[in-house]
Amino acid sequence: MKRSDYIAILIVLIITAIFAFSCNPVKQVLNNRANFEKVKNEVIRLGYCANDTIINNISDTLITIDTIVYVDQETIIKNDTTYISSVKYKNIIKKITIRDTIRSVVVDNARIKLLEQDLSKITIKAEEYKQKAIKRLNWLILGIIGIGLFVFFKIKP
Repeated sequence: MKRSDYIAILIVLIITAIFAFSCNPVKQVLNNRANFEKVKNEVIRLGYCANDTIINNISDTLITIDTIVYVDQETIIKNDTTYISSVKYKNIIKKITIRDTIRSVVVDNARIKLLEQDLSKITIKAEEYKQKAIKRLNWLILGIIGIGLFVFFKIKP
């Protein structure tokens, strides 16, 4: 083989490599806005990107136990008589329990909006098919009545 044949083969290989490596589907999707929107909607619809769905459970419990007992005795002696007086204070708070539980759920709103759009499209299509079905049913009933009248008048003596 001549040197020019090697150069031609090398040029063909380089051109083939350029075409093979320039066909990157990810770059094609990222550069084309319409294709990017299609891929984004499908990814959101399937729930792969539900990173803002968070469930928080926060619980707070407060328990208080308090007991106060105060006893005071006083002894007074007058002449022959002894007077004993006692004062008792009791303040008992056995238990106060306050429980607060907060449950907050943050949902992926982009997915909800996309699914609502899909639902509205499907309901519109269902209404169109329902109208078509009613129209076809009416034509079928009219055809059956027509065939029945034709047969009735043909058989009638």
